[in-house]
Amino acid sequence: QVLAEHRAEILPAVRPRAPERSRGTQQEMYTSFFRRASHQRSNYFNTLSHAAKLDQLGRCRFMAKGEFADGVRKIEGKNFVIIGCGAQGLNQGLNMRDSGCNVSYALRQEAIDAKRQSFVNASSNGFKVGTYKDLIPGADVVLNLTPDKQHSAVVSEVMPLMKQGATLSYSHGFNIV
Repeated sequence: QVLAEHRAEILPAVRPRAPERSRGTQQEMYTSFFRRASHQRSNYFNTLSHAAKLDQLGRCRFMAKGEFADGVRKIEGKNFVIIGCGAQGLNQGLNMRDSGCNVSYALRQEAIDAKRQSFVNASSNGFKVGTYKDLIPGADVVLNLTPDKQHSAVVSEVMPLMKQGATLSYSHGFNIV
């Protein structure tokens, strides 16, 4: 039910751009989208049947407005370290900082030395940037916002550096098993 009501928001990539380009029903395009995605990478969500995917998405709970009444009060003073500063990492970090959170970016030493785009994104927006060893030990919350294919390697590298009681966070859970 929720998926049917929010299909246009959840799956904008499968909607045809112009009527003349439309080939097949929206259901066929949706199925085709997940079929292509499952061949591109392997994760838990992509192993599910179409019906099971719809069932999982239908169980999502939308938060009530009242749950945001205290703003970020519960996380004031916490240190957030984001790993990865691409499209997800940069924009989530900007939103968190705008909400009053203390945000920094942990990148691989090679990315910092080569001044790769992730380094440029974070530093040009005024964020503190450091290596995993520099920033992860002081983090209360570590957000892994790297591409899915890098998650296993990143987790293996950062988990030993995290302090007791710190939280490892993701933006979605489709690839976590």
